[in-house]
Amino acid sequence: MGTKKGIVLAFLWLPCSSAAVAAAAEPSYLIYPSSAAVFRFDSGRYELLTPSDPKFEAGFAIGGQMLWDRAENRVPLEVYRAPDLIGFEPSPNGTSEFVTFRNNFEVVVDGFASAPRTLGSLCLRFWPEPASAVVQIEVDGLPLQHWTTPLPALDVVTPVAPGFYSDTRAVVCSWTGASVMRVIAFSDKNGDGAFQGTPRFGILALNAVVAVAPTTWGRVKSLYR
Repeated sequence: MGTKKGIVLAFLWLPCSSAAVAAAAEPSYLIYPSSAAVFRFDSGRYELLTPSDPKFEAGFAIGGQMLWDRAENRVPLEVYRAPDLIGFEPSPNGTSEFVTFRNNFEVVVDGFASAPRTLGSLCLRFWPEPASAVVQIEVDGLPLQHWTTPLPALDVVTPVAPGFYSDTRAVVCSWTGASVMRVIAFSDKNGDGAFQGTPRFGILALNAVVAVAPTTWGRVKSLYR
């Protein structure tokens, strides 16, 4: 990629006010990496259960703990669809995201829902950190010229559990020039390539070849040493 033009991405990962979200929010979707990941969860919605809790199900335990969705009073099956989930941590900022220590990995968009549906105007959106970084991004080997890239519509029709359906679409993403990359999937209903609101799920990818500040991701980092 040495001769390819870098992309300067200068958009911040900041939640909008509730009024702005109500006026301009677009649907965001479940997204996770196929590589090893820790799920950082919104403590306002999710909690961790231990074997002493009557709701605990050993089949969903990772490291002796199970994730529980307080809002829907159920096991969040959608989170467990990440194929290499290795642990859970509360989010420091209320954002639910899958954290992986890679800068080249498969991104999976999952249409998990309680009824069949079609995800149209589907897009991936990227945010680098630092926001001023000159970043080169590729999706399925093709360089991007913008921070949003469209994907084909996804028909969600396959039963995966009682009362739930899911189908997926996967692409390989890679980048250079940033220490951190955030990725979300959404429907670009306005056709402007932007996203307004706060996504329910995202990916936080830490670049394996760029030094980052010490974090709690030791379990992830150890997989790539």
